[in-house]
Amino acid sequence: MELRHDDFHAVPLTTALVELDYAAYMASPDVIRGHSDGRWPVDGFTLEQDLAQLARHEEDHRAGRAHAFALLDPAHAVSLGCLYLNPMRERLRDCFPEGAPMVTFWIRQDREDLTATVARAVHDWLLTAWPFPAHVFRILPGEHASRVALAGLGLRGRVLSPALEPRPHLWFQA
Repeated sequence: MELRHDDFHAVPLTTALVELDYAAYMASPDVIRGHSDGRWPVDGFTLEQDLAQLARHEEDHRAGRAHAFALLDPAHAVSLGCLYLNPMRERLRDCFPEGAPMVTFWIRQDREDLTATVARAVHDWLLTAWPFPAHVFRILPGEHASRVALAGLGLRGRVLSPALEPRPHLWFQA
């Protein structure tokens, strides 16, 4: 399943896209650090490490465990970031509608102007093209463009108890 928008396409993230993905990742160190709360490597991260990560994403996607997408420009010549639909962590399942995936995304540093467009298109796509009963966006407080975009969709934001979620994630749902 793909999302086609005038400004971007969301296509399954596969090893065939490693060069595009790596270029976007390396061009976005501040975004990557902010999105991952410093857990994803930037300095010294290699193309081979990215290839191994994409192979895991591709296998999870194929098996239906999780879904990772590359956000590409319409010509499929540049990666604009990534979108992830992951199952809710066990400890959080009682906090959200049953079967709701956790949705995260990042946009490359030089294209953060697309954040609101991507958020709107992904939200609409998940409502209309996927069989999920609901979906929940998760961001960190430092992801300012995403926070503004999700609030602009009229989604309700909430913070979970530190006992459930030790990182200060913000959760947005309809």
